Amino acid sequence: MWKKSIIGSLTVIIVLYILFQIGYTATSGPDFCAKCHEVEKYVTSWQTSAHKDINCLECHQPRGELGKIHAKARGLNYVFQHYSGDYTIPTQAIVYDQNCLICHLKDRKHYPETVRLKNTSKVNHFATIKQSQSCLDCHRATGHDVDIYLTPDLKGAKS
Repeated sequence: MWKKSIIGSLTVIIVLYILFQIGYTATSGPDFCAKCHEVEKYVTSWQTSAHKDINCLECHQPRGELGKIHAKARGLNYVFQHYSGDYTIPTQAIVYDQNCLICHLKDRKHYPETVRLKNTSKVNHFATIKQSQSCLDCHRATGHDVDIYLTPDLKGAKS
């Protein structure tokens, strides 16, 4: 009896994992993200950036399987905000430094043309990383423009 329970549980877990991966893949690209008006202009800006060949979640989710779950949980919150119009919790597109580093230290074979991080007379990336300074401190608008909806009179925000 317990063997059937274990096999049944494992089967359910495997099926749920496969369904999650299908849903994850279907909802992780820029075409899907641009369906919400809050993100549309960012996707348009991204299409002309140096990162235009990189999927949104390559930058905007933590690494690994738990990172996928984390990203999709945040995404569900954004979907709720979009349809309810309730923006009391600000939408925040998080970029993880580990994602910048994995590509720009050439640890990612998918992008062989990536510019390799190096130290120059103006910038010591080694010291920057060692001090846990964020890549975004200097490269905030690298993937796409930022603060697109923000205007001095605050009328352009998420309308």
